[in-house]
Amino acid sequence: MKSALHESRADTAEGTSSASSAWKSVRALPARTLIFFIELYRTYVSPLRMPTCRFMPTCSEYAVESLRTHGTIKGLLLTVVRLAKCAPWHPGGWDPVPARHDRHAGSRRCCPANVDEQRST
Repeated sequence: MKSALHESRADTAEGTSSASSAWKSVRALPARTLIFFIELYRTYVSPLRMPTCRFMPTCSEYAVESLRTHGTIKGLLLTVVRLAKCAPWHPGGWDPVPARHDRHAGSRRCCPANVDEQRST
């Protein structure tokens, strides 16, 4: 038999989870909107033009991947930088979207891994 406290904690956890997923959906909306317009371009405009992109992946593929990987702001910034490279003085070639770095992975940067060894020397 569950106690009232246990049930209220479970309800709170479910509420937090659904609120978190709702917030993620709202945050992803601008990126999904941009991806929608890129897909419209790829479907209706791109087939009418000669394939001239010197990069792999193409600029539109790069834009979609950067928006999905990095979100709206950083993905848009990466896309603008990539489009700025689309000029005669840039050779083109393989230019993948950079990997996403986890902000919290290196949270112990301030402290060396082996503090005891450094103190003893």
